[in-house]
Amino acid sequence: MLSDWESASTARVLPPARPRKLAKVPFVELADGRLQGVVSSGSDIERVYVSSVAAGTYAFACSTNNNRPCGGARGSFCNHIRALITEAVLQYGADRVARYLRVEPAGGEADAAALTAAMTGTHPAQADGKGAAASVFSRFLRHLGYLELAPVTVPLPELHWFPPTRATGSSGTARVRAQEDTGRFIATVAGLDEALAAVDAFDRALVAGLLRPRPDRVGDLTGLGRAVAGSPLAARVAEAAEKAAAGAASEDHFVALAAARTALFGAVHDALTAGVDEATGRTREERAAADPAARPAVNLLAAARTWLSDLARAGWQGIDHDLAGGAAPIVSAMLPHPELRRLGTLLDGFAAELAASCPGAALERIPARRWGDLWSRALLLTRPGAAGQSAAGTATGRLLPLGVDLHEHATAAQAQVHAVFEPADGTAPRLVRAAVSVPKPDTVVEAGVWQLLRPHLSLLAALGEGRAMELDAMPLTDEGDLIWDDTRARKGDQADALTTARVLLPTATALPTAPLDRHPARIAEPVFLEGYVRSQDGDTLTFDVAGQALSVDTDRIPTASPLTPEAVAASHACIGLLRWDGGGFRLQPLAVETTVRKKTVAVHAGAWAGGTTDKAGVRAEKAATDAVTVLRERAGRLLRK
Repeated sequence: MLSDWESASTARVLPPARPRKLAKVPFVELADGRLQGVVSSGSDIERVYVSSVAAGTYAFACSTNNNRPCGGARGSFCNHIRALITEAVLQYGADRVARYLRVEPAGGEADAAALTAAMTGTHPAQADGKGAAASVFSRFLRHLGYLELAPVTVPLPELHWFPPTRATGSSGTARVRAQEDTGRFIATVAGLDEALAAVDAFDRALVAGLLRPRPDRVGDLTGLGRAVAGSPLAARVAEAAEKAAAGAASEDHFVALAAARTALFGAVHDALTAGVDEATGRTREERAAADPAARPAVNLLAAARTWLSDLARAGWQGIDHDLAGGAAPIVSAMLPHPELRRLGTLLDGFAAELAASCPGAALERIPARRWGDLWSRALLLTRPGAAGQSAAGTATGRLLPLGVDLHEHATAAQAQVHAVFEPADGTAPRLVRAAVSVPKPDTVVEAGVWQLLRPHLSLLAALGEGRAMELDAMPLTDEGDLIWDDTRARKGDQADALTTARVLLPTATALPTAPLDRHPARIAEPVFLEGYVRSQDGDTLTFDVAGQALSVDTDRIPTASPLTPEAVAASHACIGLLRWDGGGFRLQPLAVETTVRKKTVAVHAGAWAGGTTDKAGVRAEKAATDAVTVLRERAGRLLRK
């Protein structure tokens, strides 16, 4: 049986990068078995040094980007390498750097000085850094290149698997509590445990790999086929499971297995959503699924499918740096193309987690469900047309924001605004969303993320100002996603989100979910709660609403926000997203009403999204501006020569 963390789709695998100043060391990473990065020259603004330290041996190298050796790196670490170690500790934390480099500092105290002393004390050899320098500098240019990529306003659903930077992974206690509360929030879902058991069994088989499946895992593969025996997938999945059990599965067989796994989660999603609709009294429109947008097969999709198939054969315990790194050229080629951005962004985040977890054989625990989700979704997205989402109509009327949900991994971020739309024709209000996503360097975090997003979605500024937006023929998909175009929107009158939630949210209808997006981790239903009883058990906050206990997921609140876990714990009304993961429902706060100095105030998670005059927000904006400025300056010098 999988543990709570192993069975969570949104389990945090990579801790978020910490904010730091970038002027001295604009790029640092733990990759390819090395701590490596780029260090600015103190004497020549046009020159940078490429420095690295190998894990385990601590063999070091330092040279300029045109392969001139560093004069200080003769027999010991130079100042560039020492600066690199210091900044790596700031960005990743001393413990993570120590684990990656396999350093045991004297006295167990891990900081930059202790790590440096422990490594230099072994008298490491100087490596031939010419080959590594070219590779590292190329990765630095790729890192800067994220700033050159255009944003997109078509939603990227897979970013729901990547919580914002405040999240560090929920504790097992919180997840167990969530599981206990599931049955109390909605009626028991028949067949839920059986469907999840079939998925968990297949995920266990993926852990060891499908090149030579262990005999005790053959039943896990055939069980997936039995779980979809009554569906149109039955024959194809049965054949795929048989081939996989024999270690002879082809790419098409892997696609069939991914489809079966996705179909099971689709059934779970539908049952849970029906329960939520019943509990909230929400009406959900029914529409025929649109045919996927046609898109010709391209070599990039085939290359991605091959890489994902290689992952399945190796299994999570078989991943190494070469295998994880195989996605990099595919991602780099995909991201500039808007029609491939969805898959490219998913592969980028997935590959980064795999690379940070190498070698797989040494992992003490594996996020089996999460990686199974990312693998299966990516594999299905390699089918031509699978990711197509085109506008089926337009929206004219008033848009009333409820709150913003932020998603991000190291190299991408997405802001998704949930809102109530009042059509100009007087028909019933609807729940809609509007999103913008941008690629980003991993050192752009916290307020820097808002700075990259806000120029491309005027709705973020309206949200911060508490205003409605007037829409004129804004493109709208059948799933309720506005394909945002600033030329079709203008700011309207003041519109308090909590008032909107009290008055309009109960009567707003919801739109259906696209077939590929039917997964429990994608459930994000806007709800309004008030009059609840708050209780705190360690780090776990619970709202008791009319005798029903609901765990509150404050980890998903963005760090660059005036909304804090403490404010949520002191609140008496809340707009939130009802989510499901790890076996239970949880509430993600978007805005709360609380009392400060005997006055009732509203605090919003996205209050700083469009800019702020709040003192804490201004400080965060200043630090983020400095980081982005340094990177843009470097990009201007190195990418446009």
